[in-house]
Amino acid sequence: MQKIVKGTGPGELMVTDPSLNCPGLPQSATGQTALLTGENPIPLVGGHRSGFPGPTLISIIKENSLLKRAQEKGFKSTFANAYTKEFTWENIRRASVTTYNVLAAGQRFRTLEDLKNKKAVYQEFTNKQLRQRGYEVPVWKPGEAGEVLLGISSEHDLTIFEFFQTDIAGHRNDPCFTEKILGELEEFMGKVITELPSELNLIITSDHGNIEDDSTNLHTKNPVPTYVFGKDFQAFKGIKKITDITPLILERLK
Repeated sequence: MQKIVKGTGPGELMVTDPSLNCPGLPQSATGQTALLTGENPIPLVGGHRSGFPGPTLISIIKENSLLKRAQEKGFKSTFANAYTKEFTWENIRRASVTTYNVLAAGQRFRTLEDLKNKKAVYQEFTNKQLRQRGYEVPVWKPGEAGEVLLGISSEHDLTIFEFFQTDIAGHRNDPCFTEKILGELEEFMGKVITELPSELNLIITSDHGNIEDDSTNLHTKNPVPTYVFGKDFQAFKGIKKITDITPLILERLK
């Protein structure tokens, strides 16, 4: 056990294997499926798969979605991310693993109206990208966005938030951009961690590495960090690979 952020309660840092027992570089579609279902999809798809999930991965998500399984056990689960008005299921040909998790649970997608009412957080949580695209939304400091996420979490038993600007930074391999993203993330997560209510647990993890190695703009074979904060942090000490996370969350919900 170790204190990870000054001023917070105890937390645990665990080295976590994203390889899924498969050679090659871990990729988003298979990694996120494993992370948010607890199932290793590699035997069914034959290797790591990047980008958006195909039919086999979608079927795994529909059956094993973390949001869905928590809901079936009587717990209130949600995906905190806001979607833009262009997103409707009818006109989207490809969707993310997280989107299919929401669909599997039969939940509605949070909108920019929810964001304006502080009931959603955009994946780029300052909302500057949305403003650049012409959306009339408030610009938040990272800490303000952290407060909104805490507010959503206080109303649910399980809240998932997806942040992938670090992945974009890793692929861009621009030191200035990377420094900016990591600085904003530190402020955002600092707010969440230091003001985490005593009854909540917080898990921070990733489905693959890439931002940690500036010698490449590809994903890496490195293990990923999993941080757990909160009153039950010791219950998550068994995390060794990304498929361990969903089962342990469901166990704690019980």
